[in-house]
Amino acid sequence: MRNPKSPRDPAWLARASEDTDALLQDHAHCERKAAATAMALVARHPDQPALVQAMVELAREELAHFEEVHRQILARGGVLGPDPGDPYAQALVGQVRGAPRERLVDRLLVSALIEARSCERLRLLGTGHPDEVLREMWMRFARSEARHGEVFLTLARELGASRDAVDRRMAELQAFEVRLVDESPVRCAIH
Repeated sequence: MRNPKSPRDPAWLARASEDTDALLQDHAHCERKAAATAMALVARHPDQPALVQAMVELAREELAHFEEVHRQILARGGVLGPDPGDPYAQALVGQVRGAPRERLVDRLLVSALIEARSCERLRLLGTGHPDEVLREMWMRFARSEARHGEVFLTLARELGASRDAVDRRMAELQAFEVRLVDESPVRCAIH
């Protein structure tokens, strides 16, 4: 699953490359929140064995990513600062509907979109950032994010009312996500 590339990608890459320390801080928080989201889904849906297994595996991988990014922050003489929040993710989560089944499907779809956008951004960093060590790390992470997006989409299709209904909702959310990326300020952040 891939999000469409944004015409603002070159401006984003330039902005993200200006302050690697700030970018790493944001990236660490993104990885931490991805693991937390996976475990929150486990807590809310313990009766869904496929979801539980997939989210535990995903949380482990995201925590390993967090640890690696955190090591990069420390190696550069920094510390993990407070999380200023992610307006992009907050706006997407704001699109989640309220009925229990719809809420679960929407949350999975929103997570798929976030992972797909993360994948695109990490690929850009993996090819365009000036630091060779970080480029390698970001390319590895991009491959993981691509898999994670597929996991969320597959689960949504399995747990939704029908594949067609899930795909229609994904198209709606993806259209919102594309507008959100193209209309939001360019930030030194993964999203």
